[in-house]
Amino acid sequence: MKKILSLSIVAVMATSMLSAQELRMGITGAMNVSRYAVESAGVSVDTDSRIGFKAGFRVELDAPFITDGFYFDSELLLSSRGAKIKTIVNEADVSLTSRPYYLEMPIHIGYRMPISQNLSVYGSFGPYIAVGLFGTERYTVGGVSSKPDTFSDENLKRFDFGLGLRAGVAMFDHYRIYLGYDWGLINIAQQSAEDKINNRNFYVGMAYMF
Repeated sequence: MKKILSLSIVAVMATSMLSAQELRMGITGAMNVSRYAVESAGVSVDTDSRIGFKAGFRVELDAPFITDGFYFDSELLLSSRGAKIKTIVNEADVSLTSRPYYLEMPIHIGYRMPISQNLSVYGSFGPYIAVGLFGTERYTVGGVSSKPDTFSDENLKRFDFGLGLRAGVAMFDHYRIYLGYDWGLINIAQQSAEDKINNRNFYVGMAYMF
Protein backbone atom coordinates (compact mmCIF):
# COMPACT_ATOMS: atom_id res chain seq x y z
CA MET A 1 0.00 0.00 0.00
CA LYS A 2 2.83 2.36 0.85
CA LYS A 3 4.49 1.63 -2.51
CA ILE A 4 1.27 2.38 -4.37
CA LEU A 5 0.82 5.61 -2.43
CA SER A 6 4.42 6.64 -3.12
CA LEU A 7 4.04 5.93 -6.85
CA SER A 8 0.79 7.91 -6.91
CA ILE A 9 2.48 10.90 -5.29
CA VAL A 10 5.37 10.74 -7.79
CA ALA A 11 2.91 10.53 -10.70
CA VAL A 12 0.94 13.53 -9.43
CA MET A 13 4.14 15.54 -8.94
CA ALA A 14 5.38 14.67 -12.45
CA THR A 15 2.02 15.62 -13.96
CA SER A 16 2.03 18.90 -12.04
CA MET A 17 5.55 19.72 -13.23
CA LEU A 18 4.66 19.04 -16.87
CA SER A 19 1.46 21.05 -16.63
CA ALA A 20 3.40 23.95 -15.12
CA GLN A 21 5.76 23.87 -18.08
CA GLU A 22 4.91 23.96 -21.75
CA LEU A 23 5.25 20.69 -23.66
CA ARG A 24 4.73 21.13 -27.38
CA MET A 25 4.81 18.79 -30.35
CA GLY A 26 5.45 19.48 -34.00
CA ILE A 27 6.82 18.28 -37.31
CA THR A 28 10.16 19.08 -38.88
CA GLY A 29 12.16 18.57 -42.06
CA ALA A 30 15.62 19.54 -43.25
CA MET A 31 18.07 19.23 -46.13
CA ASN A 32 21.22 17.31 -45.20
CA VAL A 33 24.63 18.04 -46.72
CA SER A 34 26.54 15.05 -45.41
CA ARG A 35 29.97 13.53 -45.88
CA TYR A 36 32.36 11.08 -44.23
CA ALA A 37 35.52 11.96 -42.34
CA VAL A 38 37.74 9.10 -43.56
CA GLU A 39 41.21 7.94 -42.53
CA SER A 40 42.95 4.92 -44.02
CA ALA A 41 46.22 3.79 -42.44
CA GLY A 42 46.49 7.21 -40.78
CA VAL A 43 46.04 9.14 -44.05
CA SER A 44 43.00 11.37 -44.57
CA VAL A 45 40.87 10.60 -47.62
CA ASP A 46 38.93 13.40 -49.31
CA THR A 47 35.19 12.84 -49.63
CA ASP A 48 32.52 14.77 -51.49
CA SER A 49 29.26 15.79 -49.88
CA ARG A 50 25.94 14.17 -50.67
CA ILE A 51 22.55 15.88 -50.50
CA GLY A 52 19.94 14.09 -48.40
CA PHE A 53 17.10 14.86 -46.04
CA LYS A 54 15.76 14.36 -42.54
CA ALA A 55 12.10 14.45 -41.53
CA GLY A 56 10.01 13.51 -38.54
CA PHE A 57 8.50 14.65 -35.26
CA ARG A 58 9.72 17.20 -32.72
CA VAL A 59 8.94 17.95 -29.06
CA GLU A 60 9.92 20.98 -26.97
CA LEU A 61 9.72 21.34 -23.19
CA ASP A 62 10.32 24.67 -21.46
CA ALA A 63 12.73 24.49 -18.51
CA PRO A 64 11.99 27.50 -16.26
CA PHE A 65 13.42 25.57 -13.31
CA ILE A 66 16.86 26.35 -14.85
CA THR A 67 16.02 29.93 -15.80
CA ASP A 68 13.63 31.66 -18.19
CA GLY A 69 14.47 30.94 -21.81
CA PHE A 70 15.96 27.48 -21.34
CA TYR A 71 14.28 24.46 -22.90
CA PHE A 72 14.81 20.84 -23.90
CA ASP A 73 13.98 19.44 -27.32
CA SER A 74 14.11 16.08 -29.03
CA GLU A 75 13.22 14.69 -32.44
CA LEU A 76 12.56 11.31 -34.01
CA LEU A 77 13.75 11.43 -37.60
CA LEU A 78 14.29 9.42 -40.75
CA SER A 79 17.65 10.76 -41.95
CA SER A 80 19.41 10.18 -45.27
CA ARG A 81 23.17 10.64 -45.05
CA GLY A 82 26.26 9.39 -46.87
CA ALA A 83 29.08 10.61 -49.10
CA LYS A 84 30.87 10.24 -52.41
CA ILE A 85 34.49 9.11 -52.57
CA LYS A 86 36.84 9.05 -55.56
CA THR A 87 40.43 7.82 -55.31
CA ILE A 88 43.07 5.68 -57.00
CA VAL A 89 44.13 2.29 -55.61
CA ASN A 90 46.90 0.29 -57.33
CA GLU A 91 46.57 2.53 -60.42
CA ALA A 92 42.83 1.74 -60.70
CA ASP A 93 40.11 4.38 -60.39
CA VAL A 94 37.89 3.67 -57.39
CA SER A 95 34.61 5.45 -56.62
CA LEU A 96 31.99 4.94 -53.95
CA THR A 97 28.55 6.44 -53.50
CA SER A 98 27.07 5.68 -50.08
CA ARG A 99 23.41 6.32 -49.18
CA PRO A 100 22.61 5.07 -45.66
CA TYR A 101 19.27 5.82 -43.99
CA TYR A 102 19.10 6.18 -40.21
CA LEU A 103 16.46 6.40 -37.52
CA GLU A 104 17.91 9.34 -35.62
CA MET A 105 17.10 10.93 -32.25
CA PRO A 106 18.86 14.12 -31.07
CA ILE A 107 18.33 15.34 -27.50
CA HIS A 108 19.30 18.99 -26.99
CA ILE A 109 19.24 21.65 -24.33
CA GLY A 110 18.79 25.17 -25.66
CA TYR A 111 18.24 28.81 -24.87
CA ARG A 112 15.68 31.06 -26.55
CA MET A 113 16.07 34.87 -26.50
CA PRO A 114 13.12 37.11 -27.50
CA ILE A 115 13.80 39.86 -30.03
CA SER A 116 10.22 41.06 -30.37
CA GLN A 117 6.73 39.78 -29.61
CA ASN A 118 6.73 37.46 -32.64
CA LEU A 119 10.43 36.75 -33.11
CA SER A 120 13.16 35.08 -31.05
CA VAL A 121 16.55 33.55 -31.72
CA TYR A 122 17.75 30.32 -30.18
CA GLY A 123 20.67 27.94 -29.95
CA SER A 124 20.96 24.39 -28.68
CA PHE A 125 23.41 21.54 -28.34
CA GLY A 126 23.42 17.93 -27.25
CA PRO A 127 23.98 14.31 -28.26
CA TYR A 128 22.28 12.25 -30.91
CA ILE A 129 21.90 8.52 -31.39
CA ALA A 130 21.15 6.86 -34.71
CA VAL A 131 20.42 3.33 -35.90
CA GLY A 132 20.97 2.32 -39.51
CA LEU A 133 17.82 1.04 -41.19
CA PHE A 134 18.78 0.40 -44.80
CA GLY A 135 20.82 1.91 -47.60
CA THR A 136 22.58 1.50 -50.91
CA GLU A 137 26.27 1.39 -51.81
CA ARG A 138 27.76 1.55 -55.26
CA TYR A 139 31.43 0.62 -55.71
CA THR A 140 33.21 1.04 -59.01
CA VAL A 141 36.76 -0.33 -59.33
CA GLY A 142 38.45 -0.10 -62.72
CA GLY A 143 35.08 0.22 -64.44
CA VAL A 144 33.53 -2.80 -62.68
CA SER A 145 30.60 -1.96 -60.39
CA SER A 146 29.04 -3.74 -57.43
CA LYS A 147 26.23 -2.92 -54.97
CA PRO A 148 26.94 -4.44 -51.54
CA ASP A 149 24.66 -4.01 -48.54
CA THR A 150 25.29 -0.78 -46.64
CA PHE A 151 24.99 -2.25 -43.14
CA SER A 152 26.87 -5.52 -43.26
CA ASP A 153 29.96 -7.20 -41.83
CA GLU A 154 32.01 -5.75 -44.69
CA ASN A 155 30.75 -2.15 -44.72
CA LEU A 156 29.21 0.07 -42.04
CA LYS A 157 28.10 -0.45 -38.46
CA ARG A 158 24.45 0.26 -37.79
CA PHE A 159 24.87 2.27 -34.59
CA ASP A 160 26.07 5.88 -34.57
CA PHE A 161 26.47 8.41 -31.78
CA GLY A 162 27.63 12.00 -31.82
CA LEU A 163 27.17 15.62 -30.79
CA GLY A 164 25.21 18.36 -32.49
CA LEU A 165 24.85 22.14 -32.51
CA ARG A 166 21.87 24.12 -33.81
CA ALA A 167 20.89 27.78 -34.18
CA GLY A 168 17.73 29.33 -35.56
CA VAL A 169 14.84 31.74 -35.31
CA ALA A 170 11.33 31.14 -33.96
CA MET A 171 8.54 33.18 -35.53
CA PHE A 172 4.88 33.75 -34.65
CA ASP A 173 4.98 31.05 -31.97
CA HIS A 174 4.61 28.16 -34.46
CA TYR A 175 7.48 28.39 -36.96
CA ARG A 176 11.17 27.45 -36.64
CA ILE A 177 13.91 28.00 -39.22
CA TYR A 178 17.29 26.57 -38.28
CA LEU A 179 20.70 25.30 -39.32
CA GLY A 180 22.95 22.85 -37.55
CA TYR A 181 25.90 20.51 -37.63
CA ASP A 182 26.40 16.96 -36.31
CA TRP A 183 29.75 15.35 -35.49
CA GLY A 184 29.71 11.56 -35.45
CA LEU A 185 31.98 10.28 -32.67
CA ILE A 186 31.85 6.57 -33.46
CA ASN A 187 34.02 4.88 -36.08
CA ILE A 188 31.36 3.28 -38.26
CA ALA A 189 33.85 1.31 -40.39
CA GLN A 190 33.05 -2.34 -39.80
CA GLN A 191 36.24 -4.36 -40.22
CA SER A 192 39.69 -2.88 -40.71
CA ALA A 193 41.44 -1.48 -37.63
CA GLU A 194 43.33 0.89 -39.96
CA ASP A 195 40.19 2.48 -41.42
CA LYS A 196 38.15 5.16 -39.67
CA ILE A 197 34.85 6.56 -40.94
CA ASN A 198 32.86 9.18 -39.03
CA ASN A 199 29.62 10.85 -40.04
CA ARG A 200 29.58 14.61 -40.60
CA ASN A 201 26.38 16.45 -41.44
CA PHE A 202 25.38 20.07 -42.04
CA TYR A 203 21.67 20.76 -42.39
CA VAL A 204 19.14 23.54 -42.94
CA GLY A 205 15.53 23.01 -41.97
CA MET A 206 12.14 24.17 -40.80
CA ALA A 207 9.69 23.05 -38.13
CA TYR A 208 6.07 23.73 -37.32
CA MET A 209 4.96 23.47 -33.69
CA PHE A 210 1.31 22.77 -32.91
